[in-house]
Amino acid sequence: MKTSLAIIVALSWVLIGTAVAYAAELADLKILYVGTERATDYVDFLTGKVSRIEATSRAAFRPSHATGFDVVLFDWPQSSETRDMRKLSAPLGARDEWNKPTVLLGSAGLNLAVAWKLKGGSGCTCMDPLAYDLRDHEIFERPFKIDRSTMITIPTPVDFQAELNVGEIRVLPLVDDHKRQWHPGWCTYSTDFARNPDVEFFCGGVNHKTPTAAGLWRQGNLLHFGFEQSPSQLNEAGKQLLLNSIAYISRFSEDRPIAVTPSVFAGPIAYPRKTVARWLRNAEYPVDFVKDMVAPKIWEQLSALPDRETMAKWADEHSRYFHPDGAQKLEIDDDLVQLGLPFDDAEFIGKAIATLRSSDSAAVARSRRLLTRYVPCGPESGKAAEWESWWKENHQFAFALDAGDYCWYIDPLAKRRGISINDMRGSKRSDAPAGTTASR
Repeated sequence: MKTSLAIIVALSWVLIGTAVAYAAELADLKILYVGTERATDYVDFLTGKVSRIEATSRAAFRPSHATGFDVVLFDWPQSSETRDMRKLSAPLGARDEWNKPTVLLGSAGLNLAVAWKLKGGSGCTCMDPLAYDLRDHEIFERPFKIDRSTMITIPTPVDFQAELNVGEIRVLPLVDDHKRQWHPGWCTYSTDFARNPDVEFFCGGVNHKTPTAAGLWRQGNLLHFGFEQSPSQLNEAGKQLLLNSIAYISRFSEDRPIAVTPSVFAGPIAYPRKTVARWLRNAEYPVDFVKDMVAPKIWEQLSALPDRETMAKWADEHSRYFHPDGAQKLEIDDDLVQLGLPFDDAEFIGKAIATLRSSDSAAVARSRRLLTRYVPCGPESGKAAEWESWWKENHQFAFALDAGDYCWYIDPLAKRRGISINDMRGSKRSDAPAGTTASR
């Protein structure tokens, strides 16, 4: 009995010590709020909770001002200032030079994604302060444990019903009166998130598009807090989730967004290949939506088919070889057809490199074209020996995407640490273990 009591006491001290460490993780942080509209609210909210909180306007901010701070809170709402998205210039400076852990508040996630060609540049300003599809993740556990018993059940939103065959869903209200009309937040389409080693999905939010849209998520050293409400408008769970988000991203000073993804709001983009079949199977989308995303030759073949399902099946079969043309319209890449593999197949690079040693000059020329087109991170030469050496060095750090960019990338963090991208996901990409502050 005494032994059991001693174990319980010991465990209690461990839990208390862990809680203190997590609280210190937040209390030790120095925070800079960059924005104009809600500076007072954020400063008042964080005073006494963090080591230091200061605010500056977007107009006055210079990247050097972030020196000495651990986390930047970036507030950049949609307004007349951001309406012409093709001309957006990021107040944070150049993407490649920004190395500070940052929380993107509300529509800052959209605006910065457009300016910097990040993930997050497609979605909808239509998210309510109701968190949905909370994942099993530490961001809901510390420094504050989010009380999931406060979750409520609501009728499945009309816009979710086509994808969810349930009458009700469970959500976490982030405000006290979730039924009133709140300013909508920004949620991001997450269909390709799983293919990005630098991206984590934490939860979605009730919105007017799709249940799979992300409301709270991370890409590299950027954490997207898409809910629009200010701290004074959030309930206890909402405030704790905001604080947890600040603490969590503080540990990601080494990670960076990898993919270059132009936004649909800044001009024509090439849609992911599976979008063709998916949109054809969505009766709410006019067929002309698909006509606009494919090259005329592809549309000629599709439109000759008798119905939308037959068109979708054709796309299922042929889209693996799709590639954007000069106008960002999807067409079939005949070089891929000849190779017999889509560009993002795990065997694609190895097979293309092996073909460089072929005695068939046409096959060699084709492989050189394919490697130049889809692997811009590789050697500039078309020499087999250089490509073989490069692939041997980099194959475990490579991944491919078709969300606008249609190419292969090398994960620089995984390569620097010498760890395969398969083992470098989520919190493993942080630069400090849970419960400690990062080395900055």
